[in-house]
Amino acid sequence: MGRLERGFDAVLRTMARLAAIVFACVAALIPIDLVLRNAFDASIYGLLDAIEYGLLAATFLAAPWVLSINAHVSVDLFVALLAGRARRVADMLANLVGAGAAAVFLWFAVVAAAQSVERGTMIRTAFVIPEWWVLAVAPVSMGLILVEFARRLLRSGGANFRTGR
Repeated sequence: MGRLERGFDAVLRTMARLAAIVFACVAALIPIDLVLRNAFDASIYGLLDAIEYGLLAATFLAAPWVLSINAHVSVDLFVALLAGRARRVADMLANLVGAGAAAVFLWFAVVAAAQSVERGTMIRTAFVIPEWWVLAVAPVSMGLILVEFARRLLRSGGANFRTGR
């Protein structure tokens, strides 16, 4: 594995760790807020909005890493019945479809974020923040997912090359 691939994998692991930190904060803050509301008639201002944005960001941050270790949901009932070359072809087609879908999502995510920046759109909830802050994680994630699908296609003719978790 080359230096570039190791660097890419390090980026994916870093994003996954950031997602894990977000999920851990959400898991810790919800019961704290619940205790505050029930025992002290107080709550953490803006927590629900922060959780909403955090879950969105964490999902996009973790997705490329999940794909890279084959921990994603897959329905392979048909493919499991195939052998040898037919299985490799099916894997290659699945990776091509995945790359195509990632490219489409990447395009729309970039357009949405760019339009948000251009228009200066703001989100006004408990926080007032530029909308593009929330949208920015999607193009990054989709770009990395597209690269991961490309790596899959380049390795072993599209075969499923990472079977361990």
